[in-house]
Amino acid sequence: MASVKETKAQLLRGVVQDNVDVLHGARTSRVMRRRSRLELWLWLGLLVAATVFFTLPSHVVSKGSAPATNAERTSLQSPIASIEQSPESAAPLSHPRPIDRNAIPLSIKTIVIDPGHGGEPGAISETGVTEKEITLDVALRLRRLLKDGPFEVLLTRETDRRLGLDKRVAFANEHKADLFVSIHVNWMEPHSVRALETYYVGPTDDPATLRLASRENKESDYSLSDYKQILEKIYVDARRDESRALARTVQSQLYHSLKAKNPLLVNRGVKTAPFVVLIGTQMPAILVEIACISNQDEVELLTKEDYRENIALALLRGIRSYANSLNTPVAKGS
Repeated sequence: MASVKETKAQLLRGVVQDNVDVLHGARTSRVMRRRSRLELWLWLGLLVAATVFFTLPSHVVSKGSAPATNAERTSLQSPIASIEQSPESAAPLSHPRPIDRNAIPLSIKTIVIDPGHGGEPGAISETGVTEKEITLDVALRLRRLLKDGPFEVLLTRETDRRLGLDKRVAFANEHKADLFVSIHVNWMEPHSVRALETYYVGPTDDPATLRLASRENKESDYSLSDYKQILEKIYVDARRDESRALARTVQSQLYHSLKAKNPLLVNRGVKTAPFVVLIGTQMPAILVEIACISNQDEVELLTKEDYRENIALALLRGIRSYANSLNTPVAKGS
């Protein structure tokens, strides 16, 4: 069937021929009848062409003039493809974007202090000083100092009693703590090392840190079925940014406060580790290794009351510095 363009061309050629005949004096009744019929067909053809042009979709009208590109064919075949190619404001995130602190007013109301170990001794020095007694003494001092401020302060243990890691985590979560600070004393090789370290939750490939985490996690009640949930908390947990900020302020205050009385102290900085008490807690949480009980000179310092008080004061300043960085007022029990 002839296309619209070909029909229009035939009609126009007929009209032109009629006009030529008239100019040469060949006007006859037959020519007049033919011209009338051709004019009628011309107008009908133009009307049909206009109707088709304005009613059919644009891609059908233009199909005859140029072959469709690959992009156009993909768009016609799959509407989803065109949606996926739409511009985006930003690339998809591989993990949740941290919320700007200024978007939601935050404050520190409840702090849980966790003295490491208890019942079982933890690390033991060559002279018999135990980790459990040092951590409890520092924790009790820190609670006393914090109570002078606007915080409610709770301890996971107040006596020498065994407390499972899951119970420590549950205590902090049930009391809706805003911060969790676990206090420990390290044991390191060689014994000449005097080091400070502060940890927040995260993965690590450092062998020494893995050995430390394994030692501290030995009382964990997690089973193999909990493994997936543990991994998700380590890698995705949005608390990590706040925990890191808390760890940095505490580590800085500890090092600068203790360096004067412990000149050989080494600042080993802030690190990530998969400690169970950091994985399970639902608030910003850190684990602080306040000294090395494997170093006899540092043990002698730990047996002095004023040195333990300095540790507690440094922890206090670190916590207050972090709380002040939130730029919101705090009120006890509010």
